[in-house]
Amino acid sequence: MIKVFSLYIICMAILMPGTVFARCAICYTQGLSGASIAVIVIILSAIFLFIANKFLQKFLEKYN
Repeated sequence: MIKVFSLYIICMAILMPGTVFARCAICYTQGLSGASIAVIVIILSAIFLFIANKFLQKFLEKYN
């Protein structure tokens, strides 16, 4: 479990550049409205949670 968590942290550190946090969301997206950004965030969150749920179910079934 600790290996999976540390691998996740390493991947997040590599995939998230630090310069993204220096800009606001509206300035960074260049023309998208706030509503479209909200829809994108909601959809991506739902996809991420769906995948995480499937992974967690397999993980729990394996060790249960």
